[in-house]
Amino acid sequence: MVVSSEMHKFQVHKVINLLISFLYRIRIWHRGDKPTVTELGMKWFYCIYYALFNLSILCGVIFSSKTLHQSMFTATVVVMATVLEVKLCILIWKQETVLELLNRIGVYSIRNDDTFHACDKKMEFFFKFVVIFLIATVVTAAFASFVVPFLGKERTLAYLIAFPLDWKRDNFAFCLAIVCTSTGSYLTIVAILFSIIIWFLMIHCSLRYEGLAGDVRIAGRITKRKNGKMEEKELHNVFMQDLKESIIAHANLRGLIDEVESLSSNIFFLQFCVSGVCICASTYCLAFDISNNMIERLINIYMFGYNISELLMITYLGNDIMLSSSRVSYSLFESNWFDQPQSTNKYVIIFGEYLKPSHQLLVGKLFPLTLDTFNRILHSAYSMFNILKGTQQ
Repeated sequence: MVVSSEMHKFQVHKVINLLISFLYRIRIWHRGDKPTVTELGMKWFYCIYYALFNLSILCGVIFSSKTLHQSMFTATVVVMATVLEVKLCILIWKQETVLELLNRIGVYSIRNDDTFHACDKKMEFFFKFVVIFLIATVVTAAFASFVVPFLGKERTLAYLIAFPLDWKRDNFAFCLAIVCTSTGSYLTIVAILFSIIIWFLMIHCSLRYEGLAGDVRIAGRITKRKNGKMEEKELHNVFMQDLKESIIAHANLRGLIDEVESLSSNIFFLQFCVSGVCICASTYCLAFDISNNMIERLINIYMFGYNISELLMITYLGNDIMLSSSRVSYSLFESNWFDQPQSTNKYVIIFGEYLKPSHQLLVGKLFPLTLDTFNRILHSAYSMFNILKGTQQ
C-alpha cells in the first residue's frame, strides 16, 4: 500500500487563541516570565472579589429566601459559584501549566490522511458546540445582569444577594447592586473559559490517540516520494523505525494525559460531588415553581443545561480517550507486522500486550471518567428529586 508522505499538522485552534488573548487583555494572565506588582494585584483582586460575590449570594440565601424553591434556586447558584471560584483560581494561578499543556498537546502531526480528515471533522464539530455554549452563557449572563433588574414594576435582581445599601429605594444603591451582579456574572464567564480549555486538552488527547492508531496502522509502508523498489532489509528497518517512534509517542502521550489529569482531577471530583445536587435542585425548581417567576425559570433552565453540559462533556471526552487508546492495540496488528523478522515481531507482541489495557482516567482515584459515571450521577439526581417530590405530596 502506498501512503502520503505529507505530515498533516494540528495547531492550537483560533478560538482558543482568542480566549488566550482575552485572558491577557483583562489581566487574568500576565505577560512575561513573572507578573508585575500591578498584574499580581489584579489576580488577587479577581480572586477576592469573586469570593466576596459568592459570600453575598450565600448571605442572600439565609436572609432573603422566603420559600423552599427560592432557597433551592439561590443555593444552586451558590454551589455552582463555589465550583467556578475554584476554576477561576486554577485558571489564574496555573497559567504556566495551562499554556505549556496547550502548546504540548495542541500542536502535533498525523501522517495518515484518513485519520487526519476524521480528526479534523471531529474538531470542527467540537468547536461548533463550544461557540454555541459560549453564546448561550454570555446571553444568559447579560440577561441576568442588565435586563432582569428592569423587568416588572418593582426593582429586582437576578440573585438574592446581601447588599449593605437599600437598593430597592435608592437609585444610586440600585446602580451599585447592578454593577455587583454584572461583574460577578462577568467573572463567572471567565471561570467557565477554564472548562473550555480543559475540554480542548481532553479532545486533543483523544485525537492524538486516533492519530497514533493511524500511524501505527501504516507502519513500515513506503510513501509516494520513494521511487523504485526497496530491499527487504530496508523495509524491515523502516518498520522498526516507525515502531520505535510509535512506542516513544505513546509513552509521551500517556505522560501528557497524566499531566492533564493532575491539573483537572480535583475540580472534576468537586463537580462529581455537586452536579447531582445541582441538577436535582434545578429540576425541582422548574417542576414545582408556583410563583410564576419567569426570570428564575429561565435562569434555572440555563443552570440545568449548564450542569448537564459540563458533566456530559468531561465524561464523554474521558470515555473517548479510553476508546481511542484501545484502538491503538487493534491498529498495531492491522499493520504488516507478520512480514517482519522474528526479532521485530517480539517487540510488536510486547508492545501489543502493553497497549491492551485501555487508558482510563480516574477522578479522585474513585470515579472512572466515563459515560457510565454520567449515568450514575443522573440516576442519583433522579433519586434525590423523587425524595423532594415526596415532600410536596
